[in-house]
Amino acid sequence: MGDTATMESGYVFDTSWEREHGRLLALEEIYDSQSRHRLTELGVADGWRCLEVGCGAGSIARWLAKQVGAAGRVLATDVDTSFANTHGLSNLEIRTHDLRTDGLPDASFDLVHARAVIEHLPDRDEALRRLAAATRPGGWVVVEDFDIDGPTEPAAAGYYPGYTEPAERLGRALRAAFGAADVNPGTGRRLSQALTDAGLTEVGAQVHAPVRTGGDAAFLPLTLRSLRPRLLATGEVTDWDIEDVITLTKNHGTTYLPNFMVSAWGRKPV
Repeated sequence: MGDTATMESGYVFDTSWEREHGRLLALEEIYDSQSRHRLTELGVADGWRCLEVGCGAGSIARWLAKQVGAAGRVLATDVDTSFANTHGLSNLEIRTHDLRTDGLPDASFDLVHARAVIEHLPDRDEALRRLAAATRPGGWVVVEDFDIDGPTEPAAAGYYPGYTEPAERLGRALRAAFGAADVNPGTGRRLSQALTDAGLTEVGAQVHAPVRTGGDAAFLPLTLRSLRPRLLATGEVTDWDIEDVITLTKNHGTTYLPNFMVSAWGRKPV
């Protein structure tokens, strides 16, 4: 995701921020390879009809359009589509759509995919039921969300050599800031059960933990800069803590781990 949405919906990121498009592009740089791998493993192919919910800057939607070919179709939706572009792909439609309130056609898609979307919605179970209802019998639902709750953040902090303590404080601040905005920081680990509860079968999940080298990507520093007011408001971190972690992510030769992303999938019964 595309994780664009409005502040009114409880979304923690300001889509009007001048560097938000760059943040979404950086998210794609880190997490697209895992998303593409999972969708490929599930057999996305020529002629498929696909729905990309929360398309963000649009990279996965465009990739899907190329996979399904002229005989297929991709509908990419978001509440704010200003960052998405079809790049001239005639089988890709980008549409403004709010999953919470706007309808979707029943049993119409071979594949429904949403990344970093469900965690931002107040009724996550209902959102998953809507995605399942839009999937044709035999089709797949793939949902990807972060897990920054419980033991995962201390585990991630261990990948910040020399910065473990500020990284742990930052993890607590992220959980508090997300919770204050009604974003569930542990959505990722609950996806498997949630997909089962939505009536899907052949449910599986995988955790993606991308260890990065300093200076190779902008996603984490841009995310921290975007969230700075919210993080400071929690009282869990200081501005120095945030800057320390940002500095680490820019230093060549260091390593760090942005966030755990959980990919979960399930099939609609025939």
